[in-house]
Amino acid sequence: SQEKLPTFYWLPKLHKRPYKARFIANSSSCTTTSLSKVLTSCLTAIKNHWIKYCEKTYEREGINYFWSIKNSTEILNKLKTKGFQASTISTYDFSTLYTTLPHNLIRNQLVDLIENTFRREEVLYLACNEERAFFASEKHKKYDLWTCQKVTDALIYLLDNIYIRFGSKLYRQNVGIPMGTNCAPLVADLFLFCYERDFMKSLKKEKRYDLIDAFNSTSRYLDDLLNIDNIHFEHMVHRIYPAELQLNKANASDTEAAFLDLNLSIHNDIVSTKIYDKRDDFNFDIVNFPFLDGDVPRRPSYGVYISQLIRFARASSHVTDFNNRNKFLTAKLLKQGYRYHKLRKAFSKFYRRHFELIEKYHVSLKKLMQQGICNPEFYGDLVYKFKKIIGNPNFSNLFKRIVNRFKRVGYTLDIMRQTACLVFNPIMVEGYAALFSCTAVVQASDSMTASM
Repeated sequence: SQEKLPTFYWLPKLHKRPYKARFIANSSSCTTTSLSKVLTSCLTAIKNHWIKYCEKTYEREGINYFWSIKNSTEILNKLKTKGFQASTISTYDFSTLYTTLPHNLIRNQLVDLIENTFRREEVLYLACNEERAFFASEKHKKYDLWTCQKVTDALIYLLDNIYIRFGSKLYRQNVGIPMGTNCAPLVADLFLFCYERDFMKSLKKEKRYDLIDAFNSTSRYLDDLLNIDNIHFEHMVHRIYPAELQLNKANASDTEAAFLDLNLSIHNDIVSTKIYDKRDDFNFDIVNFPFLDGDVPRRPSYGVYISQLIRFARASSHVTDFNNRNKFLTAKLLKQGYRYHKLRKAFSKFYRRHFELIEKYHVSLKKLMQQGICNPEFYGDLVYKFKKIIGNPNFSNLFKRIVNRFKRVGYTLDIMRQTACLVFNPIMVEGYAALFSCTAVVQASDSMTASM
């Protein structure tokens, strides 16, 4: 049978101006996939070893050897330790990182890193499978035991046997690693870590503590770099990374930048953050949350709403940015079948359980809800109030009181009537037609003036 090999597919980078392309190697079922998955587990265990080692080293020496981060929360934590104070900010990215990594450099750096890790762990094996790996001295059920030699041999074999099918032709990749093979992100991440660690060691040897302090705040997520108050980075890039890698400055201003899902801006030497989503720049709607008119489970769907609120609150320095994101998300979810009262209940749950995230805004639950699900634009609060009086013996008076109250805060008469028809019998609502007239608004206003 014909050997299965990776094939290409193309993804547009719609947030770029002009649009650019990303080519992915579809290797989900090729002959080296299983090897790549096990190697991913092994490299993850090796990376975790160096994360712990570098954390301890930072505590003892005050030198950050490990710039790689997992998510934007680590950026926020770094800013918090600095009191959110900074004067400059800069971001960089590698152009075509995966496809320009020289195999000989990958081999030299990662083999040395793997061997060094085994020596430090003082064990003979990595117990591994396609899901997990850990250092061990004896056999474990459902795990294979890989020696240091076997891990390095697996890496070298994968590098030397990268084949791509394009149309009817077959190519062997001798420079770079394909985006799409399982271990590619870890190979690139650990490869860059080796150079960053060696650079920080050289600064320590030269006793350049001023530079060490500047580079301690450097963060990298795969091929994107962020610097805070580091005016030396651009002039020292040639000392950090090999010449084969090209690094480009991504932000135009030294006081504003986008990094991961954060937009960072500096005013009066104080860093403010808010959510950045490259999909906001698309000129079409993005479907990224479930529609509830299908068979999607309800409870997890409303849990997604809470998780997004947590993300917004964690990343937004100002309540205005939090409210804008919340309002945008609420509008999208309502269009996709989410219920007003359940979103309201979910927001209250978020407020109670994660108050530590929003206490910085010094805003009450009521005011936050008025900018979200209870915003007049959505009329969700009106639906909630109407449903509470269904079957009440004092219905007529309560109904009039609710309508007049919402008139005074600016709710549109036609939409209030339509909302009432959704909750109650439309024929019954017609019996209160005068209540939804402009004359009734004037009368209500005059009555309020007289009472004052």
